Amino acid sequence: MTPATRKRKRLGTHEVSSSQKDKKIMPIACAKNLDTIEDKSNKAESQTMASTGDLSAYEKQIQHNIAEKMQVLHQLGITEAKQQFQHFISEKKKTTTLGLKPEKRVRSPPLPPRKSLRLAGRDPDGHEHPEGFDMKTKFYASENVTQMSRPPAGPMQMTEVGKNVKSEQDEEEFVSSLEDFCKSKKRFKRTTANLQNFVSFFESMRLTQEHVIKVVPNRIFSLDIHPSETRTLICAGDKWGYLALWDVDSASGNDGVHLYQPYSRPVSDVIFDPFDSGKLYSASYDGVVRCADLSTGVFNEVFVTDEDDDILCKAVDFISAQTLAVALGDGTMAVVDTRIPGCTAEHTYYVHKKGLRTVSVHPVDRQYIVTSAAESYAKIWDLRNMKKPTSSIAELPHGKSVSSAYFSPLTGHKVLTTSTDDTIRVFDSTHPEQSTTLHSIRHNNHTGRWLTRFQAIWHPTREDLFVVGSMVHPRRVEVMSDEGRILTTFSNEECLGSVCSINAIHPTKNIMVGGNSSGKLHLWM
Repeated sequence: MTPATRKRKRLGTHEVSSSQKDKKIMPIACAKNLDTIEDKSNKAESQTMASTGDLSAYEKQIQHNIAEKMQVLHQLGITEAKQQFQHFISEKKKTTTLGLKPEKRVRSPPLPPRKSLRLAGRDPDGHEHPEGFDMKTKFYASENVTQMSRPPAGPMQMTEVGKNVKSEQDEEEFVSSLEDFCKSKKRFKRTTANLQNFVSFFESMRLTQEHVIKVVPNRIFSLDIHPSETRTLICAGDKWGYLALWDVDSASGNDGVHLYQPYSRPVSDVIFDPFDSGKLYSASYDGVVRCADLSTGVFNEVFVTDEDDDILCKAVDFISAQTLAVALGDGTMAVVDTRIPGCTAEHTYYVHKKGLRTVSVHPVDRQYIVTSAAESYAKIWDLRNMKKPTSSIAELPHGKSVSSAYFSPLTGHKVLTTSTDDTIRVFDSTHPEQSTTLHSIRHNNHTGRWLTRFQAIWHPTREDLFVVGSMVHPRRVEVMSDEGRILTTFSNEECLGSVCSINAIHPTKNIMVGGNSSGKLHLWM
């Protein structure tokens, strides 16, 4: 037997074995290979119809194998299943966004290619440099730099600063309906349910697609819930001075959302007055604190800093019904009496070397105030002794800057802090001068520059439970005990796909809301 003959025999054996192997594999052939098989079958049929006499025995065997495979696929119904599957994936789900609707952008004509003015020997305004100009030692600043200026001083009608308004009549009807919220009062009564039973109420709360809504155009900086038990009203402030009111049970405005712009820079804090629920206080990086009177629909100025000083207003809390504590970005704290005309501070105290972030007043002994700042200490102060910056009665040490510090809402016997050293701490402040660390809880607080910093907050009626955002996947909001145990989480993989940095809890109803960096609120109830 010649070598050529042995080679032909081996090839023939291989063809037969591979043909048998294909017959065994094809009943479980995937849909991806089906297109290839059909194309080969169609091609083979066309070639057979054209000329059957020109095919070799090997090519006839290939056509025979393809025909057998297609017959098996038709018997199994795979070809029909493929057509149904392609029809199914071609239909795209229509997604709808509740709340603010995106504005239609008009495409501008393409700009000419950018050229370096420096290389062309010109200044930033396009003018030629004077003779003998040395770029290494001389610098010119453009005079055409635009800056965000404050809105005009004085009272503002809510109807005048409204944005995305459907109609003037709709906005006027909403403002007049806000009088219903002026009759409610915050209640801070201790809940009698034990912790386990209380957490079971949280576990029964649900997030649905109807309660995911865009309320402001940009990143949410601040959030609060009105204490009303009959209607649910949520307020949120964003990065560029927008303030939204979401009437959850209403269809007015944009799915219940009404948007205003009383500021031009971030709204760093919003809080409903605990002594008069018909008033909403807000602070802004503009250096202004305003009070929105829900009964009259007017934004009134309460405290104003000098615009040239560029001092940021970071947070607000109530010392009494008429007196506010305002945290400022230059390390000072202002005590403002709202009864005194002029929108100035009654006293200003230098409390931190760096800018403040939060301020919290003791719920019982209101002379005590705890502040957090962009330094590694939170400090407790006694308003009766505020002569020097070093006169704090207690320092609460941390590894890095402190994002927030809050007294517990009922007795003030605990202080809850959040720090960028990836810890949440609980301090014993039963005797504020002798405050000590109770628990140090590891928690990932590294939100980065594009997310609002985490701020762990107490439940308004408990001192053994707090809520904080989370960087964990799948996204969630964590409910933790004061000892650091995760009791439950607020989550929903279908509706929650982002980090809720800022959260708020209703004082008397099972309602929790979280805000993210795209201006959306997520409401569990």
